[in-house]
Amino acid sequence: MVATALMIAHWNREHGARPRPLRITMPVDDRPRGTDMPIGNGTRLVEVPFAPAELTSVDRGSMPDLLRRTADRTRALKSLPRPQLGHGAALLTAPVVPVPWRAALTRGLRRAAAPWTSTTLLSNIGRIPYALDFGDTAGRARAVWFSAPARMPRGLTVTTASTAGRLHLALRWSRTLLSHGDGAHLRDLFEQSLHATQERHP
Repeated sequence: MVATALMIAHWNREHGARPRPLRITMPVDDRPRGTDMPIGNGTRLVEVPFAPAELTSVDRGSMPDLLRRTADRTRALKSLPRPQLGHGAALLTAPVVPVPWRAALTRGLRRAAAPWTSTTLLSNIGRIPYALDFGDTAGRARAVWFSAPARMPRGLTVTTASTAGRLHLALRWSRTLLSHGDGAHLRDLFEQSLHATQERHP
């Protein structure tokens, strides 16, 4: 999460954007992990906020505090009870509203809320503990990538997964927001930001 926020802040500075609060959307799946775990998509979306000052002058000394604050922030957001798609979506999916009205209202609300909607979604799949073996024909997977949709106004998705001790990153973006060459630069910025979050000992 911190590496993604630093990547975006660095990108914005490079493109002359004034410092402003940053919000990154994150899917949360808080279903119980057990044999009775419901099947299907049980995630809900939360927005993790960052103040401009948190991301403008981060150094080796202030990084542990930023990591700790972010962990506390995400933990608090995960603990809040909330409908899967949010309160607004719960209203729009109510069966009392005709489907054509819901579709038109959803499009209108998406356009109206665009200036205040986070432009980035981070989905951390986490560690895949078992081998992805597809048999004698295809063999065992050595890398894995997942990507979430990147429809505007949320035009960038960052998805991470790890297997066999390696972290795999997938960036997906809307062409309305970024061009083809921008992806490679964002990848490099993410790598720099990820290294910056690691604790270094003399």
